[in-house]
Amino acid sequence: MKKCLLLVLWLFSQNSFAQKTEFGFNAGLCNYWGDLAPMVQAKETHPMAGVFARINLNHTWALRAELNRFTITGSDANFTNSQIRNLSFKNQLNEASLLVEFNYLKYGTHVLHEHFTSYVFVGMGVFTHNPQAYLNGVWYDLRNYRTENVAYSTFGMAIPFGIGIKYMFNNRFAFESQLGFRKTFTDYLDDVSNVYPDIQSRFSDGGLIGSTLTDRSIEKFGVPQFKQGYKRGDPGHNDWYMNLSVGFSMRLRTKGKCPRFF
Repeated sequence: MKKCLLLVLWLFSQNSFAQKTEFGFNAGLCNYWGDLAPMVQAKETHPMAGVFARINLNHTWALRAELNRFTITGSDANFTNSQIRNLSFKNQLNEASLLVEFNYLKYGTHVLHEHFTSYVFVGMGVFTHNPQAYLNGVWYDLRNYRTENVAYSTFGMAIPFGIGIKYMFNNRFAFESQLGFRKTFTDYLDDVSNVYPDIQSRFSDGGLIGSTLTDRSIEKFGVPQFKQGYKRGDPGHNDWYMNLSVGFSMRLRTKGKCPRFF
């Protein structure tokens, strides 16, 4: 480990490498689309934040590594047709991703006539998550109650992609903004995907809390409204999350090369 750390520090100390490297942070808003939000709802928008490192391969292509934290929520109360189901959730996602960026304009510290560019990005990401529901003043981890008799993973993969803009204030500091989308490979960010299990078995396994978290129509009507096998979600569409953010970055070193105009 010590040798690896020394190697990384040595690389960053090299002039040619440091000129291509940026570090930065971003913050903004995020939302989700899934079984509890067939349409994105503004009231379910929450803050997100992250840090990133970028290696500028040239004036057109770059690699970016990101660490982000998102909070997403959804509720049947937002949709008239779903209010009988009465489900809701909160989930905090910790994401790590590696992205490829394409700058539409020649962009960099040594391209004097271009201080601005739009760009597109795509990559691969991994995340951890843990959907929760609020019941009688307590947040419960829904996965522990297997509300659909499925022991899904709290680890997931996603494909991040989107568009953005970059603007350099000077040779070292830059502003950027991006609109990003994450296509995931799970339908359980909201703990909802398929059909209702047998409520009696839910009561045996998780007691009154487990059966209520499985069929929350009990809260509205006093008795469960959905029998075993009734549709609880749509397994044909996985969940998505997205963000709109702004950020700032700093290059480690900018000297050592003559400016270019093309």
